[in-house]
Amino acid sequence: MAASGVTSEVRPIPIGSIGELLDKLLEFEPHKGNILWYRGHRSTTWNVDPTIWREYGRRDERNFVHRFRTRAAIRTLDAPKYDDHAHWLTLMRHYGLPTRLMDWSRSPLVALYFALEYLLEDPKVSATDSVLWVLQPHLLNATQRMKGIGSLTPSISSTTCSAAPTGAFYDGKEPNTVVAAMAHDVDLRIFVQQGCFTIHSNRTPLNKQPGHGRFLIPMLVPAGRARSMANELFVAGLRKGDIYPDLTNLAAELVETQKLFS
Repeated sequence: MAASGVTSEVRPIPIGSIGELLDKLLEFEPHKGNILWYRGHRSTTWNVDPTIWREYGRRDERNFVHRFRTRAAIRTLDAPKYDDHAHWLTLMRHYGLPTRLMDWSRSPLVALYFALEYLLEDPKVSATDSVLWVLQPHLLNATQRMKGIGSLTPSISSTTCSAAPTGAFYDGKEPNTVVAAMAHDVDLRIFVQQGCFTIHSNRTPLNKQPGHGRFLIPMLVPAGRARSMANELFVAGLRKGDIYPDLTNLAAELVETQKLFS
């Protein structure tokens, strides 16, 4: 992983509290229809790219998707149709398989939780500089020059952006793009996390793309403010058992909360 994640064409915006974060975001006027998506990174050294391109290659991707699709159908009562590539990729990403999908949230607080949750899990761990990436998805898509997309964010299941998910399964001409797409709500976690995706058939990290300053802004959480902001999230009700709405994470939240107060 590269050691220069925050190399934006715009100066990182420092934030020291949730209130300050919201004040800064209001300057982008999302209340007037300017769509913003968010992604939290624990470390400023991480690039904005999906795990598959960070640690693997196209051959690995092809092996992952075909083996998962072959073996998964019997393990779920609601398996996607065989050729529903977008649905399969969403399911794979949900269960932690490296894919060309990268998760974003429509909620800045949910994304910030992902950047700072390590501080809530271990009260003794040292804080690091973290970053909340702010994406303007319509502006990103406008730069990709894909037919039928323009400055829209289509559903990941739409035919408009079908070439990007399908490229994970078959050899052929890749669109060589990074496309912002609305998630197909196939489970409660995507719904709760207000999930959406960028689909990366282009392997260059988003924060290294030419002209990325037009659609991608880093908001810096200094290490000295990270723990207090994590505590603010906790007080605001951002908890593991709700962000990951299953019984395993509910139990983990209760144990971690006990550590915080013991």
